[in-house]
Amino acid sequence: MAGLALSYPEEQTDLFGHDKAEKTFLELWNNKRLAGSWLFCGPKGIGKATLAYRLARFILAQPEKNEISLFGEEEKPTSLAIPADDLVFKAVAQRSAPDLCVIECALKEDELKSRQALVDAGKPLDPETEKSRKRYDEIRITDIRDAENFLHLTAGANGWRVMIIDSADDMNANAANALLKSLEEPPPKTVIILISHQPGKLLPTIRSRCRKMQLKPLENNKLNDILKVRIEDIPEQALHALTFLSEGSLGKALSLYEQDGVSVFKQMISLFSDFPKLSVPALYAFTEKVLKEKDVMKTAQTLFIQWLSRVCIQSQTGEGDEIFPSELQIVQRLQNSLQPLRLMEITEEFRKAFADTDLDQKQVFVNAFLKLQREAVS
Repeated sequence: MAGLALSYPEEQTDLFGHDKAEKTFLELWNNKRLAGSWLFCGPKGIGKATLAYRLARFILAQPEKNEISLFGEEEKPTSLAIPADDLVFKAVAQRSAPDLCVIECALKEDELKSRQALVDAGKPLDPETEKSRKRYDEIRITDIRDAENFLHLTAGANGWRVMIIDSADDMNANAANALLKSLEEPPPKTVIILISHQPGKLLPTIRSRCRKMQLKPLENNKLNDILKVRIEDIPEQALHALTFLSEGSLGKALSLYEQDGVSVFKQMISLFSDFPKLSVPALYAFTEKVLKEKDVMKTAQTLFIQWLSRVCIQSQTGEGDEIFPSELQIVQRLQNSLQPLRLMEITEEFRKAFADTDLDQKQVFVNAFLKLQREAVS
């Protein structure tokens, strides 16, 4: 698979499909009502973090007072876009803007020591190495206390500061409770942005202290058009499958393309071609050869759960587009072999097993296929 340059949210110059949200923030800024705490909600990969950094750049790049036009009125900005060659853009992209604080799962101690050793030796930090460093699996209270210290520092250039928590879903209970006071009474000229993929799991007190910006997935036709531009010479059939599997998420689409996700999905679902018969050698061969990398395994598991859920839904509605030729015939094989309610229960069992990091995930994946077969013939 040819490589595709993927930009991180803080490096993105473009944002697709969220014009309404941008317009809302512009109006709030121009009416001096933007400050406070915000909760950006929506499925993962649809642009929440990209919007958060876009808004942060915009706020930090504004002059201390809006410029006066020739007619003596304040010149109001008409776009959140900041040029990529702007000093603020570069500082935000490099995570070096003094008035921007990003809270995420912290680096582990050995990674911090490794990074500090490079700094002490005067060596440059490689961006890709920095992105791949190991982190804790949750945002802890110490991370929130660091953020509170940031909020009490004197703001620089234009007096504004921005905090981004990506994602708020990663906060443990102590961290979440420690954040409450800052959300309720942030300092003046401060914007706090919480990014959440599952806001229902956040504390009700956190949700109630934030204004909510709900972002929706892209429509398939819009995502399809964007992918045509971003991915050159992609075959029409692969483009259709990629669009369908991405569920309105450009981030997910680009990640799937990088991992050859359409091919992985097609090979995986084709294992059901003779269902309820299964070729166990073919199943093991697929697991060992195709799912060697941890990231590819996780992608396959996610697509598998997504597809089984679709099989359940289509058994009730009788509707659905075909992802690749003959895929609907395979869907019908499962529908004819398993009751929808039981398939939903099994799918939830698989979801929990795939999330258990203590288990051998290759064997868990094989067992999922074998369980479906046992249920079908029982």
